[in-house]
Amino acid sequence: MAGVREYLVECGTLRLSVREHPGGSPPLLALHGLASNARWWDLVAARLSPRWRVIAPDLRGHGRSDRPDTGYSFGEVVEDLRGLCDVAGLERVVVAGHSWGASVALWFAAALPERTAGCVCVDGGAGSMREHFPTWADAEERLRPPRISGITEDAVREWAKSGPLAEAGDPAAAAEILVGNFEATGDGTVRPRLAMSQHMEIAQRLYELDSYALMARIECPVLFVPALSGPWPREDKARGLQRAQDVLGSRAQIVWVDGGHDLPVERPAEVAKTMADFAEQVSAGINA
Repeated sequence: MAGVREYLVECGTLRLSVREHPGGSPPLLALHGLASNARWWDLVAARLSPRWRVIAPDLRGHGRSDRPDTGYSFGEVVEDLRGLCDVAGLERVVVAGHSWGASVALWFAAALPERTAGCVCVDGGAGSMREHFPTWADAEERLRPPRISGITEDAVREWAKSGPLAEAGDPAAAAEILVGNFEATGDGTVRPRLAMSQHMEIAQRLYELDSYALMARIECPVLFVPALSGPWPREDKARGLQRAQDVLGSRAQIVWVDGGHDLPVERPAEVAKTMADFAEQVSAGINA
């Protein structure tokens, strides 16, 4: 994509790979979901730039960023992002996240209020896994991803082009985005970049998270962008969003989008519109 820069940033104990789309302030710090990568935001960022600067990192363990064996708590992931903001000179950001990234965004907003002008949660952030699974043992098997082996990059590209990720009308872009989740093995096949042990450590942290306790500490406006369809029933999402609104009060906004879970890729125009409107509101508040 024209104007996009990709580079590595030293963030304390590790390096994060970053995709930066040029634009204005406040910058948007865009966080991908579990087992995903920074390119998940490409189609949204292309619609936000050049009005808004969009910085999308590969979070630790993902994409081209460093992959420590352990250390995947929300606090450690957000410390990486604090380091990124320090190096990039980002004094205040609108932090946005998709799925697991939405929970990371909430943690960022709660832990770093002085750095957070606003928070966006795209099909994530509001809800509790413990309402569905009484114990981690119950949740563990349901949250464990399938073991993927012996597949080629061409097969991954075909999955993307023939599936819902291509619904935005750009199958080639969808293929590049999905391929970013995988790496070559050296024998002509590919495997997920995120190791199984790291995936499950993150899943357990997500299971243990009390999102509403985080929200009670957040001072900035929070925009929720839930998908009308996807793996979780709409009624469950609505209950979680009502509870979030009860906690956040007037700081909460909710805009439903007709699509599946992977809204940043499936419905980039709609997601970009809601984020742009929110960023304009936040910007007006900063400059008031």
